[in-house]
Amino acid sequence: MKFAEQLEQIVKNRIEKDSLTLPTLPAVAFKAIELTRTPEFNMQEVASLIERDPVLAAQMLKLCNSVAMATREPCKSISQAVSRLGSKNLRNTLLELSARRLFESHDPKVAATVKALWEHSRAVAQLAQRVAVVSGAADADTAYLAGLLHDVGKPVVATMLLEAESQITQRNPKLWIDFSTWMDVMQRCHRPIGLDLAKKWQLPEEIQKAIEECADYDPANRLSTGNAVRFANAVAKQQGIYAGPVSADDNDALVMVGRSLLNIDDETLTRLSSDLKEKSKEAA
Repeated sequence: MKFAEQLEQIVKNRIEKDSLTLPTLPAVAFKAIELTRTPEFNMQEVASLIERDPVLAAQMLKLCNSVAMATREPCKSISQAVSRLGSKNLRNTLLELSARRLFESHDPKVAATVKALWEHSRAVAQLAQRVAVVSGAADADTAYLAGLLHDVGKPVVATMLLEAESQITQRNPKLWIDFSTWMDVMQRCHRPIGLDLAKKWQLPEEIQKAIEECADYDPANRLSTGNAVRFANAVAKQQGIYAGPVSADDNDALVMVGRSLLNIDDETLTRLSSDLKEKSKEAA
């Protein structure tokens, strides 16, 4: 068995034996999300909680003052940011900022790859949300979150590979795999890890399903969140917003099938995706 295959088998075995250590949702984000699920929750209580995590608080202010969300009056406090977002958008924002941390790495070799993964995830999220609006495919905010998290297992696998590389190269540097094999292992292992993470973070079942079944459309549920995400994923790849190899013919076929299922014509697709590359980099 080749070394890359052995590495892939190790990952799968750890998943099956439930011995894979997955990142937890940051404590402050978890508590804040739980508060927002209670009827008539206190906005100020949530804001005070978020302020306990300086990184989370800074990221939330930055997001609320970004070009995509900014109004004439900038947010100057977490209380203002929480009020502006509202309960549902606040939950999604907390999950988005928590997921963003998984896509960050201090290792130069991994950093460029996970940055590209994050830009791809943001592009898929933005397009899935737009597709949901124009096609009536499920809830637009759910489609956004499902698109954002559809590849969330990849940075987890990337971290595992980084740890394995550190241990193995200390013994024999020649044993380690090349970058293309590294990408292949990540591509083949990330889906079950992403699903396990979604369950651990108690994400909605619809989002778990979108992560688990991202490869194929569901013709029986034409306007599902999963189909919106699959289509957005293929379009983002078609535009070159992706990290890793892509079969152009197979991907073009996925775009065509998605257009048929979701009733997206040429004009609509151009309108929805014309600024996708710029928006994904802006958001990243």
